[in-house]
Amino acid sequence: MIMTRAFVLASLLSATLAVSAIGQTLPPGMTMHRLQAGEPDASGWMLAASTEGGFSVRLPLKFNDFTIAESDSKSPTARFFVVGTKSQEGIKFTATRIVYRNGAESAKHFFSGFEKGADLKPERITPQKVGERPAVDLVLKRASDVSYQRAVLLDSDLMLMIIVSPRSHDATAQQLATPFFDSLVVSAR
Repeated sequence: MIMTRAFVLASLLSATLAVSAIGQTLPPGMTMHRLQAGEPDASGWMLAASTEGGFSVRLPLKFNDFTIAESDSKSPTARFFVVGTKSQEGIKFTATRIVYRNGAESAKHFFSGFEKGADLKPERITPQKVGERPAVDLVLKRASDVSYQRAVLLDSDLMLMIIVSPRSHDATAQQLATPFFDSLVVSAR
C-alpha cells in the first residue's frame, strides 16, 4: 500500500509541475514551499533541502519542494515531505519523508514490506546501510518504465527515494540513481 502511495506521489509531482505551469490551485492538503528552485553547483547538480522535512538530496535539475498533510485520519500516514523534479525526457526524481501516525511501529512495518518487495515484484532487492540506518534498494522494470527505489528506515519515519523513467531512458536513470541515493542527508525535523 505505501509503495503504491509512492507512485501516487510521483504522479502528484508531475501534476504539480503542470499546476504551476497553468496557475491552477493545489490539491487539498498540499503546501507548495518552492517551485523550480535550486542553483547548480560546479557539478551541475542542485542541493534540494526540504523546507519542513529535515532532509536534503542533490538533484540534477531545478526542483519543487512541498508538503502533503493526509486528511484521512484512518490512513497510517500523517504527512509527506517531498522534493522532486521531472526531466524533459520524463525521468522523475522524488525524495519523500513519510511521517506515520503510529511512529516507529508503522515505519518498521512498512520498511519490512520494502525488504520483501511486497506486491511490486521487483527485479532486484538489495539490502543497504545509510550510515547506521537500515535501507533497501529495489529495481522494478515494467514494459513502459523502470523504477529505482531506496527506502531508508528513520527512527519513526521512512525516507523513500525514487527515480521513475521511461524504458527508453533506463541507462540514464540507472547512472543517476547512485549519486541521487548517496546524496541523502537527514537532520532533525
